Amino acid sequence: MRRRVLLGLAPLVLYLGALTLAPVVSTLVLSLRHPEGGWGLGAFRAIAGHYQFAEAVVNTLAITGISLALEFCLGLVAALSLAGRFRAQGVVRVLLLLPLGVPTIVAAAAMRYVFGTVGYLNELLYRLGLLSLPIDWTGSRGLALLTVAVADAWKVTPLVMLILLAGLQAIPREVYEAARTDGAGPWQQFVWITLPLLRPALTLALIVRGVDAFRIFALPLALVGRNLPVLSTYAYVEYLEYGNPYTAAASSTILLLLILFTVGAYLRLAGPEEVLR
Repeated sequence: MRRRVLLGLAPLVLYLGALTLAPVVSTLVLSLRHPEGGWGLGAFRAIAGHYQFAEAVVNTLAITGISLALEFCLGLVAALSLAGRFRAQGVVRVLLLLPLGVPTIVAAAAMRYVFGTVGYLNELLYRLGLLSLPIDWTGSRGLALLTVAVADAWKVTPLVMLILLAGLQAIPREVYEAARTDGAGPWQQFVWITLPLLRPALTLALIVRGVDAFRIFALPLALVGRNLPVLSTYAYVEYLEYGNPYTAAASSTILLLLILFTVGAYLRLAGPEEVLR
């Protein structure tokens, strides 16, 4: 029986080892190598002194924070709406899930039509009388960060919605019936029942989306280009354009450490019970 279980796990172990563990280890090793041979932190010192590296770190954190806030607010509202029963619920669910199936590069191209200087958003704001001159949504750093975060939220909010919807449907209906019997209103039920019992789903969604948001690559590169560096595009430019795999590996290592630190800090604050549920 044990041998059968091990044989069943072998493909998964091989997959994770070959396509996850091996690339990570090779990147870590490469980040500690010198071009002329030997070991050291030269690549880390090189990127620390680069003018775009600090900007890439701040941009990565800003996009991650803004997009996660948008995704969780919109995803929770959508999940709460779909948790009830109404006509055409299946159609609405399919429509809400459509952005999740759109390839990232296609989503970036669609967002350029929305946020372009002559795009749909400027046209809508002009027709509503809210502006007289078009806004360059990628012209300044602040607007570019917001644009990329909104585009990312549009693409992946359905994933957050699915995770939270599964969490909502796992909450026993008897709990709400008992709360209504005791006189609890909708808001009290949401605060004292829904949110506490939804914490495992919130934690799962935050970890899944947080890791993915830190690794954002195609959207900022397609929407803004090199004018808005993030850690993943910084590593990409270092490797392909400057031909320096050592600094690219170092920046990728920094990104990995940033993800591990953020996830670990959240789990520590949330409590060990969130991991064991």
